[in-house]
Amino acid sequence: MTKKTIALLGNQNCGKSTLFNVLTGANQNVGNWPGVTVDKVIGKISAKDWDVVDLPGLYSLSPYSPEEVVSREFLLSDDYDVILNIVDASHLERSLSLTLELAAFGKPMVVALNMMDIVKASGMTIDVAKLEEGLGVKVVDISASNKQGIDKVLHALENPEAPKVKSFFEDKATTAIHNVAVNLEEGLSEGARTFIATGLLQNDEIYLDQYKAKQSVLSEVARGQSEIEQEYNTDAQAYFPKRRYEVIDAIIAKAKNQKTSKSSVITAAIDKIVLNNFLALPIFLCVVGLVYFGAMYFTSYLELIPVAGEEETEFVTITDWVNDNLFGGYVSDAVGALCESSNAPAWLSSLAVDGVVGGVGAVLGFLPQIAFLFLFLSFLEQSGYMTRVAFVLDKIFRFFGMSGRNFIPMVIATGCGVPALMANKTIDNINERRIGLITTTFIPCSAKLPIMTMIFASCFDGAWWFAPFVYGISIFSIIATGVIFKKNSAFKEEVSPFVMEVPDYHMPTLGNILKDVYRRCRAFVVKAGTVIFTVVVVVWFLANFGFTDGFGMVENVDDSILAAIGSAICFIFVPVGFGSWQATVAVFNGLLAKENVVGTMAVVFGLDGEFEGGEQSLSDALTAYFSQVSGLPSSATLTALLGLSFLSFNLWSTPCAAALGAMKRQLGSNKWWVFAITYMTLWAYCLALVIFQIGGLILGVVPFSFFTVCAFLVLGTFLYLLFRKDAKPQTALKIASKTI
Repeated sequence: MTKKTIALLGNQNCGKSTLFNVLTGANQNVGNWPGVTVDKVIGKISAKDWDVVDLPGLYSLSPYSPEEVVSREFLLSDDYDVILNIVDASHLERSLSLTLELAAFGKPMVVALNMMDIVKASGMTIDVAKLEEGLGVKVVDISASNKQGIDKVLHALENPEAPKVKSFFEDKATTAIHNVAVNLEEGLSEGARTFIATGLLQNDEIYLDQYKAKQSVLSEVARGQSEIEQEYNTDAQAYFPKRRYEVIDAIIAKAKNQKTSKSSVITAAIDKIVLNNFLALPIFLCVVGLVYFGAMYFTSYLELIPVAGEEETEFVTITDWVNDNLFGGYVSDAVGALCESSNAPAWLSSLAVDGVVGGVGAVLGFLPQIAFLFLFLSFLEQSGYMTRVAFVLDKIFRFFGMSGRNFIPMVIATGCGVPALMANKTIDNINERRIGLITTTFIPCSAKLPIMTMIFASCFDGAWWFAPFVYGISIFSIIATGVIFKKNSAFKEEVSPFVMEVPDYHMPTLGNILKDVYRRCRAFVVKAGTVIFTVVVVVWFLANFGFTDGFGMVENVDDSILAAIGSAICFIFVPVGFGSWQATVAVFNGLLAKENVVGTMAVVFGLDGEFEGGEQSLSDALTAYFSQVSGLPSSATLTALLGLSFLSFNLWSTPCAAALGAMKRQLGSNKWWVFAITYMTLWAYCLALVIFQIGGLILGVVPFSFFTVCAFLVLGTFLYLLFRKDAKPQTALKIASKTI
């Protein structure tokens, strides 16, 4: 069996990774390409003794990102035997542009026409033989996800042939390519010389810089460009992609029979409204408002569950019932009774009831809001609407250094920050990716929702505008950060073109939605049962033991080890209003997992004699706490201000430890990682400072002080950075989709 190396290439989301996994199974090694933090994945087809190199997904060999540079350099290295190009059969026009570019290398090549099951379901037919004739390479039809046609791929790879069509360009352009190619240095393969010559004629910046000292090459490039422009009445850079798509259109016209499906007609009708230039953004804002209004308001206010009282039936909300009746009543009573019947010592009973049930239960009590939020978001994602939102927001995002592609990780972040940060990997432009990695977790994830709900119920009396207001600050934080960063020289890379497949609308099945909700909620519950459980136990121990009369249990939590630790560092938060040991300990525990903030507060309030109110809930205890923590005259306004300050720091500072690990890997640099952590922490602290000091001064509940001056200095610095003139504006690429 002849050993060979196969280069696997294709567009993003074309099923390339699925085919790679089917071909290689678990026989895969993952590392980094030399000099770049881009995954290098190599698999082996054991039965054939073939190596398969899974190159990063790309739309073009004109590089806009490190991934595309990696793919191009590997192709030029000639360190492979055959190209396996996987093509999305349901989007031939978009996919075949890369195919024609790959054919220019002249290497043996096989085209795997993937997703044929989707093509058949849509009523479309593709004549594989005619497509093969037009492209001049072997074409096989497959469905990688269903493992159909894999034997055809393996058979075609046994004896692959080089493309029969040497050039898809017209005579004058082909001659210009040849004249430039013959002037390139020796040692390059014929295919590499042709590809580089074509790139030079299209003003490829990398190759122009590489050959800037070789005048003979540059002179021939200028001559060829002039001849192309005169012959075809267009500039050379536009000619090549235009001609490529003319060829593709001609091939597709012969090979494909397209029937307009019912879903396509419905999609077109809906998109006339949803993607309208004037209505798109208002519709999106209304949809998002309804989603979060439904998730927060519905579970907090609907009186659904009857509770039998002594005189009459009382109706309570879902959230209150889970918090007060399920965990605060049934579970707590059952665990207490079990400890009593087992003659458990007082410390063990306290750990079980006040620590575990009180801490973990306080977090799980917010599961209804999380489940409803995931329910609504899952419907929007699976229906196809969220992809369109990315296009709607693309024009807006470009004003602050990002593109619509950044929206996808932000949607994922509503569930968990870790996969959201990992999703930034699909963003081509390094500038957009860095800004995205720093700002993605500004969107509250499911772990932060309990903190929001806690403040919502205790400090704002369930005000309807609270959730939109909080998410408004999140969006403002992202926009302001992008505007500030893009004016810095470190973020001056060009904004890349935004290319993404837009699927037809379809009605999601209830089963798929419920599976997605279950998966996300399960991840939340598992986290509560592991990380949060561990932290709560540690917090309980530190809050119950001290050194008052030697080491042992203490009656007053103020004499505990936890209080001593918190009191030593709580001065940090005095300027922002919550400079007490209880809040400080909760904030630092939140750095491990944001859910710990609620669990820690619940444990502290459950042990602190001042808040032992028997029937008193966490919300009541928190309201009383914020009314007195600042030492200022108590008022509802001050309580709300303190709650918002506390929320601001916990929501927009650094994410949990797991998310920080994902961020470090995606940034690929310790310097950038430290910068991201520092920036996010400073942003959250300064935001809390301005809210409490300046907001309190305006509302008349916080007196003028040295910290107020600091807050005004922070605000002035922020406004300067936000509105200062950009001496070297960022260049936005405006490229029609067919030229990519």
